Amino acid sequence: MGTFLRAAAIILLGLVVFAGLLALLVGLNFTQRLDDSELYAGAFSETGAYARIYDEVLVDEALKERTGGLLGNMEIAAHDEVVDVLREVMPPEYLREQVEANIDRFTAYLRYDVDQLEIYVILEEPLERMETAMLGRVHGYVDGLDIAEPETSDCSPEALQRLAEASANPFAELSQGKLPKSAPSLSILSQGCREREFDRWFGYVLDDPGMGEQAADILGSEVEDLRRSFVEGDTRGFIKAAAGPLVEPVVENAAADVRRQLPPDGRIDLLGWLTSQPGGPGREDIEQQAESLREALSAVNGPMKRAALVMVVLGILLMALVHLPNPSAMLRWPGITLLVGGGICLVAGLVLNSVAPGMARSAVASVVPSSAVVPAPAVSLAGDLAESLTQQATGGFLPMAAVVVALGAVLIVASLYYNRLPELVGRSEAGSGEGGRNSQT
Repeated sequence: MGTFLRAAAIILLGLVVFAGLLALLVGLNFTQRLDDSELYAGAFSETGAYARIYDEVLVDEALKERTGGLLGNMEIAAHDEVVDVLREVMPPEYLREQVEANIDRFTAYLRYDVDQLEIYVILEEPLERMETAMLGRVHGYVDGLDIAEPETSDCSPEALQRLAEASANPFAELSQGKLPKSAPSLSILSQGCREREFDRWFGYVLDDPGMGEQAADILGSEVEDLRRSFVEGDTRGFIKAAAGPLVEPVVENAAADVRRQLPPDGRIDLLGWLTSQPGGPGREDIEQQAESLREALSAVNGPMKRAALVMVVLGILLMALVHLPNPSAMLRWPGITLLVGGGICLVAGLVLNSVAPGMARSAVASVVPSSAVVPAPAVSLAGDLAESLTQQATGGFLPMAAVVVALGAVLIVASLYYNRLPELVGRSEAGSGEGGRNSQT
């Protein structure tokens, strides 16, 4: 083959091998990771997303109404207390379980393991924990409740009625799902008065106009437990004993309200929720985009991967054949091609891995700007997730690129020593012969 034709063939085949290496080591390294569930789970863990949902996103005032709705809109004193209750009802472990289950469903869809894309959250378990969490919050609140000292301490019917009126108010508020601001002290009455006059005082409480019929019935059924705390003069213990039965129906109603908004299986279809928002994308649009992504990944990770591999292998083999019958050149030029091509891919991968994550964060900020619907902490978390996801997805090229560079270097070194191989072999044989003769001697 002429020198010009050989040079042209080397350049052309080198470009083919470079293109194949770039596709395999950089492009396909990225696309093959997109259907790996560990990639997404790693991004959530790396950014501390599960804790930040409570510490940054849910505490934002823009989400106050929405977070309250998750608890049936029960009236809690402060928004941060709602978030504390939500942390008990839906702990980070539960969030992790739900998120990773959806990641598995999403990646299974991308791999064609399932035909339909489903993203949903199961709320049955949190609803079962709601009552315990709310009662615990109420008892904790009672521990810090302001206990007011009444003006009089006598045991007259008038004084008992005034104390009963003041005591009925916090019970009425508890029965409505509200937390009282204060409660009168029961210890203002003497031990003998509390023992003698409990029934009279308790009757005044139940007959108070502010006390609802249902609340009065509930307290009436707990009379013996309440009597014990009253006689002991334990104001907080008395309120706690009354709070549980009073709050329980409110919590049950709140959970029932949430359940009425859910399908029978307790699932919230997140795609359905997203498409129902004002200005949100349509369900068909989301499904079409997901299908397009799945088809693109299937094409890239299937036929295109095989084509790139063929380009590299066939290009290297043809480059070696171009230099027949010169074995040294047959090793040297493929080695140079692999060394340079692997180095270029290494540099390209490093650049992509350093630039792409920042671009992903900026893209999230431009597509989903912070607003009353999507608060700034949520946008920041989404940006961090996109950055971490892109950082991990564009990584992983280093081992394979290093292998290609090392293989190229080995071929180059082999080409340099190929012509000296007979000489080295002869020296080795000669040395072995002398050693044998010396041993015989």
